[in-house]
Amino acid sequence: MKKNVYLFSFLALSLLISCDDNNDNKNDQSLDSITITSDQNTLNQRLDYTNSGVIAIENGSLTGKTAENTVTSFPLVQIAEIKPPVDANGKTLQASHVTVNGNYAYVSYITRGDVYSGAIDVIDVSDPYKPKLVTSALIPNTDITSLTYSNGSLIIGAAKDVDKDPLLGSNPAVVFNMPLSSGLLTDKLTTNYLESRVTTDVAANTSNYFAVTGDNGSLFKISTSTKAVTGKTAMADLRSIALTSDKVVTLSGTKGVNIYNQTTLALQKSFTTSTDVSGAKRTMDIDGTKLLVSEGPNGLGVYDINTGSKLQTIAISAAGEDNVTNAVSVNDGYAFLANGALGLNVYQPGTQYSLLGSVGITGSSNYVKSSGNYIYVASGTGGLKIIKMEKPNTTFANCSSYSIYNQGKDLILNSNDVKSYQGATSINSIIVNSGATLTHCGAISVLSNLTLNSGGTFNMTGSLSQGKYQQSNPTELIINSNSLLQIQGSVVIWGNLTLNSGAKINFIGNDSSITIYGKVTKGSNVTITGNYKDTENKLK
Repeated sequence: MKKNVYLFSFLALSLLISCDDNNDNKNDQSLDSITITSDQNTLNQRLDYTNSGVIAIENGSLTGKTAENTVTSFPLVQIAEIKPPVDANGKTLQASHVTVNGNYAYVSYITRGDVYSGAIDVIDVSDPYKPKLVTSALIPNTDITSLTYSNGSLIIGAAKDVDKDPLLGSNPAVVFNMPLSSGLLTDKLTTNYLESRVTTDVAANTSNYFAVTGDNGSLFKISTSTKAVTGKTAMADLRSIALTSDKVVTLSGTKGVNIYNQTTLALQKSFTTSTDVSGAKRTMDIDGTKLLVSEGPNGLGVYDINTGSKLQTIAISAAGEDNVTNAVSVNDGYAFLANGALGLNVYQPGTQYSLLGSVGITGSSNYVKSSGNYIYVASGTGGLKIIKMEKPNTTFANCSSYSIYNQGKDLILNSNDVKSYQGATSINSIIVNSGATLTHCGAISVLSNLTLNSGGTFNMTGSLSQGKYQQSNPTELIINSNSLLQIQGSVVIWGNLTLNSGAKINFIGNDSSITIYGKVTKGSNVTITGNYKDTENKLK
């Protein structure tokens, strides 16, 4: 059966619901075989480090001298991209949704066009700079539109080809409950059949999970224990769902936000948002009493979840067909906006959100999810980008008197200068000249080169990420004669390391590490002391 395709900003996926009023909510095993791949050599081929390394945040609204001297305290590193899977028929899938539980990120995929075909990936981010695709499942004849983790299972929103499953009738929309095995995928699915063409979003609490369907859609409540539908309420054109401790919040493209009692599904409140284009998927997120709603060409709307009053509009910065706010995710107060062709924007918290800047990544941003120290950005058939936020993981008592860095994008210490900083710092380059000493405690990222000239010292406590991965003009960390890099923590060098004659590296403590992805050049009389882990075995 062909999909009815609406305009779907980044997925080209139908949100039309069937006119069939059949409410036959069965509870059956999937009829289709799931192909699960766990072979690490095969999975590793889908990891791409081409654009990995330190990335910058640029704020185009700043001009003149202010822009030259503005430094973000939000260091970011793109640690990998995951290429999308290819199904059994050779079709490249595209990412549609991400959910996170602990060190595992679960990514869902659909197929553009008339054919139904989907997949789910599991990515392990327990090693902070080396994500690992640990398993991947191809799910034939099924688009996986959304998913969430709940009680050791994945709750999966999907649409199936009705010609491949007689239990569907004329309604492709389904919700799967997949029990996981130690966090990994299985081939067991409990299915609820819904009277719609697609399940657009899912959410879960400890005792129930919820699903929404589009166009002449409905909100469904399903018992975690019995897997039976225990409640349903109709609402047109549903796009997204979110939960508070006691409420269910839904977003309709035409009817705005509706808030229901989680137990009874009784409507408690409703308020309008901007009317969206037909069939376009959007997302919501909740930050305290603020409800953030992606509103496509109208940008982001921020609402008081209790009163429905609009607190702020974050408009699209430039008009364009593909310049739309597709998705929003909130993490630690920061709001991450997937703005289509305009990329990924970051807004910092306050009475109102203010623009921190645009993240320097390639491709469009069609979906975003931020959790823990990571940002996951879907870019259609371009796959999934994994970005790490470099956060100081501890407070160093001996650094408490140091200031926050505010000296510009390029840090240059003149001869015999002594400078000390703490916190999270993101800059373009560092030069420490003869006899100068730089100390930094916390997390620091350096986009380009870092050079210690003769007799210079850099005391690094915490974490340092420097450079870009395998560039045609490689970035470098250069340690010259009688200069010293002291490391207490972790260092990741994405480009090359040059140790000229007489260079010195000293590792402090027993838990320090260094990761070097590029080439190491060593001169004579280079001294490396202390206990450390050389993850790539480059310092031998």
